[in-house]
Amino acid sequence: MSYLNDEETFLVKTVRDFIDREVKPSVQEVEHANEYPEKWIEQMKQIGIYGLAVPEEYGGSPVSMPCYVQVTEELARGWMSLSGAMGGHTVVAKLLVLFGTEEQKAKYLPRLATGEIRATMALTEPGGGSDLQAMTTTAKRDGDDLVISGAKTWITNARRSGLIALLCKTDPTATPRHKGISVVLVEHGPGLTVSRDLPSSGTRVSSRVS
Repeated sequence: MSYLNDEETFLVKTVRDFIDREVKPSVQEVEHANEYPEKWIEQMKQIGIYGLAVPEEYGGSPVSMPCYVQVTEELARGWMSLSGAMGGHTVVAKLLVLFGTEEQKAKYLPRLATGEIRATMALTEPGGGSDLQAMTTTAKRDGDDLVISGAKTWITNARRSGLIALLCKTDPTATPRHKGISVVLVEHGPGLTVSRDLPSSGTRVSSRVS
């Protein structure tokens, strides 16, 4: 039984053909050279992979969950780094769709859909790993500004993402503690430093940074 409609079936086939034609013949060389696959990322944009969780009214091409899973499987079959390059981006796009203001949706979703800007999540911290309740990064109001203090680590694609969904504590005294956590949308600029690339044994060009 197929869970995909004709358009979704064609999309999965397109991704499968892209992997077999472009990625698999040279993926080992690219991996060992620690080379960022800019050409492949651009081709993924052309296929529409970065807009799979964005509504049509914002320029996306939303698909069903079974289709998204199969697209992810095809990318991972070619190279885990490619599935990593779309995963966090899709999560942020979905967060905006579900919880973003109309202004945020209009500002970011059309550019996320095309891959003009790519997004990532910033959760993990040097002292607490991925333990949300142990995070120490805070965001405090200062007049009309929101001042964020803290450090994140092991953030996939942070160096190449134009939008970061940063998890931080806006109410450190909240009980239970997870109720005091918020997601703040952050762009690169003064006050945000991406320090160093972190070594890993695989999926290296997913570019985990501190």
